[in-house]
Amino acid sequence: MLKMTYRFACVILTAALFGGSMNAQSYLHQVFVLNEGWSNWQTGEMMEPVTLGVYDPGLQSYAVVDTLEDAGFVSDAFLLNERLYVAADGQLLMYDANSFALLASTEATGIRRMAHAEGLIYVTRGDVDETGMNLPFDAYLQWFDAETLLLEGELQVNAGPQYATEGIVLIENQLFIGVNNAFDWGNEVGKIGRFDLNMEEYQEWDLGEEGKNPNHLFASGGQILSVNNRDYGSTSISVLNPPSESVETVLVSDANAGCLAARMDGETLKYQITGEGQVRQSHISSPAASTVWLEDSPAYYGVIIDPVSGDWYGSVTDYSTYGYIEIRDTEGALQGEFDCGVSPGVLCADVRNISQVTDIDFDRTSFGAPIDAIGRKTHASANGFEMIIGADGKKAVRARQ
Repeated sequence: MLKMTYRFACVILTAALFGGSMNAQSYLHQVFVLNEGWSNWQTGEMMEPVTLGVYDPGLQSYAVVDTLEDAGFVSDAFLLNERLYVAADGQLLMYDANSFALLASTEATGIRRMAHAEGLIYVTRGDVDETGMNLPFDAYLQWFDAETLLLEGELQVNAGPQYATEGIVLIENQLFIGVNNAFDWGNEVGKIGRFDLNMEEYQEWDLGEEGKNPNHLFASGGQILSVNNRDYGSTSISVLNPPSESVETVLVSDANAGCLAARMDGETLKYQITGEGQVRQSHISSPAASTVWLEDSPAYYGVIIDPVSGDWYGSVTDYSTYGYIEIRDTEGALQGEFDCGVSPGVLCADVRNISQVTDIDFDRTSFGAPIDAIGRKTHASANGFEMIIGADGKKAVRARQ
């Protein structure tokens, strides 16, 4: 249940802009939370299933909208044209971001991370077989049609990455891919590959001995930053400048484990070393220098930063009995938190334009009205409340003026 005070409301949706353009104003509509649940590693039994939940920042309410019975984990999710795409344990799923209905699914063995370009969903790949050993593929980069989810092509190992891949980012028509061989324990590699979508050409840069096992990959200012888990006993950061083809890799000082949660905030990387009770930050121009952004923090599993307000959403879990999300402002001050499912590892911010919102006036007076002002099911009552979206892009419920 929620740990912030809130009131359910069946609302008239209004826009309180306090300045700013109606067509330019963005706001955080909702946050999708993918909870991995947990399984008994000895028996393989799924004790808590994978679930898809939705947090409404206006109502400050959270609800589970689907249970992924056939998935053991989730590795990525992103939004495109009010559709949510989910990488879930060998499947690519597509949901309606308004009704939360599952629209389509397809087999995508080894799917890890995703990126969209010109109607295609590009996916990195890596997995283990039924015995827990590295599963080799003929191609570690594939792409699917964003509408039908049909497999459209792949980059085979003789022309592309030769090892398991993870992070993926797009700069114009160039895909950058983290090549890590992470499922072949003890034999990790460290490379960043680039696949030119126009020329259909692939090339790689070696991150050096200290840059093995790139996990997180980010684009900032035309450069690529990777957070590398090495042998999981330390962490390094690499910065690739594609125009000059230069690579800088630095060890993170006093890091005695790999990095689990990381997110790029403009040109600043905010990240947490596993086992540390703080969140560090490093600027892309000087990755070797780090300062503490947040002290006395819990261990985060997944993180997003609201691109509108800059708020930090960080998930916390013990991987077997509970999970919750902390919301912090740009200074790290705790704004609130809400309970979700076990092992919330993937979060996805649904940012929309205020011009998409239409005022809806209707007569709902009883508790448990079937819809809210934008057509979603909710448990709400109409007692003189309204939903507003402020100039800071935050959606909230308040008493009608």
